[in-house]
Amino acid sequence: MGKTRLGFDLGSSSMKIALLRDDRVVRLEEIRLPENLVDENGCITLPHAFIQFLKQTRKELSLPRVPAALVLPPSQAICRLVTMPHMTTDQLFMNLPYEFTDFIQGVADQYFCDYAVCQSLEGEEENGLPMMAAVASKDALAQYVRMFSQAGVRLKTILPQEMALIQLAQAQKAEECCFVDLGHQFTRITVVWRDRVQATRQIGVGGRNLDLLVADELGVDAFLAGTYKMGNYRDILSSPGVADVCEHIAVEILKVINFYQFTYRSSTLEGVYLVGGGAAIPALRKAIADVAGVELLEPETLLPGAQERAAAGVFAAGAAMGGVK
Repeated sequence: MGKTRLGFDLGSSSMKIALLRDDRVVRLEEIRLPENLVDENGCITLPHAFIQFLKQTRKELSLPRVPAALVLPPSQAICRLVTMPHMTTDQLFMNLPYEFTDFIQGVADQYFCDYAVCQSLEGEEENGLPMMAAVASKDALAQYVRMFSQAGVRLKTILPQEMALIQLAQAQKAEECCFVDLGHQFTRITVVWRDRVQATRQIGVGGRNLDLLVADELGVDAFLAGTYKMGNYRDILSSPGVADVCEHIAVEILKVINFYQFTYRSSTLEGVYLVGGGAAIPALRKAIADVAGVELLEPETLLPGAQERAAAGVFAAGAAMGGVK
């Protein structure tokens, strides 16, 4: 029997769980979070309530007690491509915090930095060592480990979204991938090339904007509107307001892709992978295909064994594919 691992992706409206054996998906689950448990940035607001929720979820799903990985929300970590001079490991860890002065608040010792060296391209070594570097608060990391432990989950690896996508692409030997995360609060576009992120952008529009429109049209609260949206209650997704939001998201995606292909003329990008909860909304998918003029690639091709929940479980599966120790 192969090595079994768990991956968790905690969003602002739902939690995704991936169970992998070797690098093959055995199960993908998406569980909607109770209201006010997680804020709009994906940060846990009620730790004790979250522990009870996770503990109950683990029991209901009969999740095995195996090593697990957690994907950090973008608000909790910064991950970027940097180039560092050749130096010792100790010197590298001493200097990495200076690459994140826009993120670090207070004393640098309160933050944890890590890196993954990228394969140098022709002429790149002359400028230094390329790497994907990341930083996160030590207190935040410790809190996640503590909460998951109290819920019966052995959290062994914590990583940013970008590294989860890189691990996923590398596991499936995909050289160039564009992921469009249609999240609840934001839409994030990330282009992965080999072992690095080549381009990324976050748009302040997401599924919640659609929820608010649906809530206004049907006279319900935003939480209930999310259910009506996913079920297209009363054909609500055909309303002009929904169409406007979908088109706005599609235009922003087009801008990023055009800029990326202009910057990297050798790009052979064939299409985009729509991931996240919004990937299940037909009106949004159609707007992106029509306005951005790109092929919508199926996430299932990157997740052997996954089926209908592949789009939602990409980050959780990618985290687990990193070989949790």
